[in-house]
Amino acid sequence: MNRREKKHIRLQISQLLDTHCALCDERNDGKDSKCLTTCPIGKRMQALSSQLEQHETHTNPNVEPPSKKGRWTAEEELYLWNHRQILSISQLAARLERDRNAVYLKLRQLIKKGGISNSRKEDMKHPL
Repeated sequence: MNRREKKHIRLQISQLLDTHCALCDERNDGKDSKCLTTCPIGKRMQALSSQLEQHETHTNPNVEPPSKKGRWTAEEELYLWNHRQILSISQLAARLERDRNAVYLKLRQLIKKGGISNSRKEDMKHPL
């Protein structure tokens, strides 16, 4: 799976989160959440994420992938924000192909500024 395919899957997941999950009352119910068991949107996101996970298990675990440097894209920030309570810093770093410290610092920065702004979400809807 190449970067473009992975990016497309992450965009699909982010779009589902923004369009369906953001308005859902069941989303933040904690342990009894129906997202993982009965919600068709949750099942679709699980299927999409399993495609990414299958790719990760086929890569050599002994070879560390090069980490990205430089500016964060709107997509990366949105993914980080939406998965901050689901995945560990190490998992986020691996999926975003960023250094653990860079992920930690970016997440801390986003928390301080109160999350993702609407203008960054708009950037995701209208990529250049």
